[in-house]
Amino acid sequence: MKRRIAWWFAIVALLFLGWWFWRHWMGVPEDFADPAAEFKYGSIGSDHVLAQAPIPYWIWKVLPEMFPPAEYIPKESGPWNGKPGFGAFGLMSEPSMDRPRGYAEGQVVYERPIGFSKRTVFGVEFVGVNCAFCHLTTIRNTPEDKPQFVLGGTGNALNIEQYFLYMFAAMGDKKRFNADDVMAAVTQEVRKSNKELSLYERFVYRYIAIPLIIPAMLEDRQKKYFDFITVGNTNRLANFGPGRVDTWALYKRMYVEPTQHQKTNGIVDFPSIWNQRARGGMQMHWDGNIDVAEQRNIISALSVIGKRIDYLDFKRLTRVADFANGLLPPRYVDRLPADKPPVQQSMVEAGRDLFREHCAACHAADGDRVGRVEPIEDLGTDTERLKDFTPELADGLNKLGTSEWKLRDFKPQHGYVNNLLDGVWLRGPYLHNGSVPTLRDLMNKAEAPAGGPKGPLRPKVFCRGNDVYDWKNVGFVSTPLADKGDAVCGLFFIYDTSIPGNSNAGHLYGTDLSDDEKDELVEYMKTL
Repeated sequence: MKRRIAWWFAIVALLFLGWWFWRHWMGVPEDFADPAAEFKYGSIGSDHVLAQAPIPYWIWKVLPEMFPPAEYIPKESGPWNGKPGFGAFGLMSEPSMDRPRGYAEGQVVYERPIGFSKRTVFGVEFVGVNCAFCHLTTIRNTPEDKPQFVLGGTGNALNIEQYFLYMFAAMGDKKRFNADDVMAAVTQEVRKSNKELSLYERFVYRYIAIPLIIPAMLEDRQKKYFDFITVGNTNRLANFGPGRVDTWALYKRMYVEPTQHQKTNGIVDFPSIWNQRARGGMQMHWDGNIDVAEQRNIISALSVIGKRIDYLDFKRLTRVADFANGLLPPRYVDRLPADKPPVQQSMVEAGRDLFREHCAACHAADGDRVGRVEPIEDLGTDTERLKDFTPELADGLNKLGTSEWKLRDFKPQHGYVNNLLDGVWLRGPYLHNGSVPTLRDLMNKAEAPAGGPKGPLRPKVFCRGNDVYDWKNVGFVSTPLADKGDAVCGLFFIYDTSIPGNSNAGHLYGTDLSDDEKDELVEYMKTL
């Protein structure tokens, strides 16, 4: 009898030990009761120690001070925006971060910009990025104003390419990224929060993370997967600039065998993710290669999870997706400053009629072509993104899956999706590659017709990355200055439409309207 009790005790102990080990092996991410806070700071798995690029929290926290972005952002990637800390990449921090579940009064909340989650793995805190990292719009009325942020937006100020290039450069600095200097900075930063690292944490940081794990991880990731942004590499794509990304380049190196390294500038704007419930059954992504929302969500998350797809936190990703299903875009009138002209209702009524005639079939909720792929021959827009999504990539993605999810429905298309235009006033720049700065510019042609009447054309060069809003033309302030005949943007990114993949041609619908009609149409689209 005693032996049997001992056996049962041993079994229970082993089960408890297994549960404890599993829980701590997988880590304990922060959770938030408020869905909006979960979107901003909750985990989707990228903060796991075995995901693509998790970083110990305190090392990550001290990087901008130890390694100033002005010195470590490669000049070849475009101008630095001049902001301090992680704001150098367009990231935004709130004055006070939301409190996680289980918060005890007086507990220190380790602050971070919106778009970063935190997880404790074997007693060490790690950070990773989440959906809000890319899907957050910032907007100001004047350069002196504090930015407002809009969840689910287009990441208009985020320079994701510069963020990763900076991380590679800072933590790859073999001279300055050493245990003595980093630990001194970490200790000082920790004490600012009235905390001390435990002996165990100090050991992990000094003898494992700093000299072994981080250098090996960075070298492996940069050489294997990120050569398409590495300065000096022959396969390097054109500079992304703020608000743009090419995840297919990463996936073709990560999920395709043999890997594909062809240079295709299929760089696109981050899309907004508002009102996803209304898009059920529609083709998704700019080129419509998937029509299953769950698979679209998973493939988006895998860009920050990496090769170990089993570490995608499907449960928490689903929670974020449920939030996005009902997340509505902001209304123009609610953000309009008091010193700006109000929306002209008489123009709105005339613009509504023009919209029904020229735009509704493709872009209204009841349009017969909304959510469908429009053939590229009819659109005439840049084709590089279509070339970017190869049949081999579709095949590689459709083989991915775990016990919780599977990808099976990706398919190359031959055009771009006719999207709903809810919140279109805050989705600039426009077209899939962000090549037209404002809605009013979209009403103009890219090239003057031969022998036809001359008029304003879409800008061939403009500035990206400014979050000051152009309330008249509907978009962000983008006009470059002239310096000795050259266009300059100062701290903002120069978008050049002559670069392959950056063309602003096509989508000529409405360009033959009169100037007054164009103004009316734009006035109506402010209300969508």
